[in-house]
Amino acid sequence: MKKYIYFTVIIGFSLFGSQVYAQQSSFDQANSFLEEGEYQSAIEIYQSIEEGGYQSGSLWQNMGVAYTRLDSLGKAKYYFLRAAEYSETEDQAEQALAYVNNRFPRQSAVLPTLPWIRFFNFLSANIGLRNLVYISLFFLYLGVALKIGSWFRLDLKKALNYSGYGAIAISAVLFVFSVIIQYQENRYSTGVMVDNESSVYEQPDENASIISTAYEGYTMQIDEDESEGESGWKYIRLENGMYGWIQDNHIMIF
Repeated sequence: MKKYIYFTVIIGFSLFGSQVYAQQSSFDQANSFLEEGEYQSAIEIYQSIEEGGYQSGSLWQNMGVAYTRLDSLGKAKYYFLRAAEYSETEDQAEQALAYVNNRFPRQSAVLPTLPWIRFFNFLSANIGLRNLVYISLFFLYLGVALKIGSWFRLDLKKALNYSGYGAIAISAVLFVFSVIIQYQENRYSTGVMVDNESSVYEQPDENASIISTAYEGYTMQIDEDESEGESGWKYIRLENGMYGWIQDNHIMIF
């Protein structure tokens, strides 16, 4: 039995190692195509790596570069936005985004983000949902420990009680913040317009009233809950604050 388990583990590690080696080999080949100016060939390999379940800042960054060279700026912006989510490529991606954004012939009016949305975006980006939950649990356990401590230290009972209540209150607030962030992450996605232009409709119907036009490079917030059940359509909020429906074959979403 032990030999069988050992053999199974060895086979598993071998298969995993082979897969990693194959992905790295493909990635290196795609990078060579990128350097040689064979951008479409590079993109096809990058896409196959992505379809295999591998994701990294370098992968998104290189795909953005390839699409920039092909003058497909909407797709380039999409991949640079993805690369900006990784610390190792964040600076490069931000520089590339500034370059790409300046090349779009049409710019969208941008309303300032609401303060509370900026606050939760900051928490999500700089602390993270998981860490926020861990911190919430830490304060909860600390509060419980302080309350228990008040039973044994009668001379400090009042101080320990107040401290315990304070720690539990902080835990509750952080837990509520984590619930809100998780709700936002599950409900909302980011979309990038990758075609030259597309109409934004009042209803998910091509015969409905057109309320705006989205051009290549426009970013938008996708309401996944509102879009559910409307095949081929997404309910969006443009950066200028307007809401409407857009056909999902014109956008890329993450």
